[in-house]
Amino acid sequence: MMSIQPDFSDNVRIFTNKLAEREFSRIFGFSADVLRNAAIAALREARETSDLHSQLSAPGARFYHRFVEAVREEVDMLDGWSANREADNKTSPRARRTDGLAFAFKQGNASTGVIEGVPQPKNKLGVVTVLELQNNNAAEEPEQLSFDELSAEAEARPQTLWLLLFHRDVDDRHVSLEVSLPIGVTDDGKILGWDKRIVLGETGIDSRIVEVRDDGRNEGDDTAVAISAR
Repeated sequence: MMSIQPDFSDNVRIFTNKLAEREFSRIFGFSADVLRNAAIAALREARETSDLHSQLSAPGARFYHRFVEAVREEVDMLDGWSANREADNKTSPRARRTDGLAFAFKQGNASTGVIEGVPQPKNKLGVVTVLELQNNNAAEEPEQLSFDELSAEAEARPQTLWLLLFHRDVDDRHVSLEVSLPIGVTDDGKILGWDKRIVLGETGIDSRIVEVRDDGRNEGDDTAVAISAR
């Protein structure tokens, strides 16, 4: 029997610029600059690897591992957060908070960080990640709920897995970042749509690493609103 999968792509709430900074800090309790600084450091190391023409540590793999470790090194120092490697899903690293909030690192497609885009993980999600995302909405099957009902549940639940999506350009000079909450996922790992997208934009290899402020406040243009993904 064929199951009908809902399409919620027109209802996604997107946060950019100053609103993205505030929403990220409100949900996760630390500054998004932690992610940007890690991306800058990883881009620089990836470029160095590329210059050495290493076949054992390709730039893409080097960026991924350095980015993940740089973020998790910072997360380990935050109250209530942990990047415990021993309890990790080895194929999909996590950062977790004591109340169950977590994010997983995933390479995204070219729509990652693009306001009008429809991002998806570049590679198929693993079984463990799929089960965790499905557990986000375990109370009801997605096709039995409206988008508003699903969004309300996503807003209220404390134990939620987000995806930290990143997309590098071909020259390893820029990376686009967003932290987004899926509204649902199929058994074969396809994201059905997004409840929220916190779009952090593009960070370049020549960007300045900024000092992370403890209060999570950020400067910038307060021009972002929730808009359609199409």
